[in-house]
Amino acid sequence: MRPGNARKIFDPSLFWDAEDIDLDKHAGYVISRVLDFGNEQDVKAILEIYGKEEIIRVIKSRKGLLPKTGKYWAIKFNIPVREVACLKKYYQKKQ
Repeated sequence: MRPGNARKIFDPSLFWDAEDIDLDKHAGYVISRVLDFGNEQDVKAILEIYGKEEIIRVIKSRKGLLPKTGKYWAIKFNIPVREVACLKKYYQKKQ
């Protein structure tokens, strides 16, 4: 079990659109928000809280990530861009 509310760990401005953000229930939201808008310290915190595999899972599955975020983290974690949900519209094969 992870410790409580994300607004107490990260800068609350990362979560301007939500009140209580449970680190377990809203893991995908927390990770994607930090990847999109967080700083280096925030990224280190999500790596400690969730681990690399969970972050990669979110990068691959979260359609709401900003495309530049998806591309950056795909390169950083050696994820093929075709596996990153937010980039699928850019890298789909023509039929």
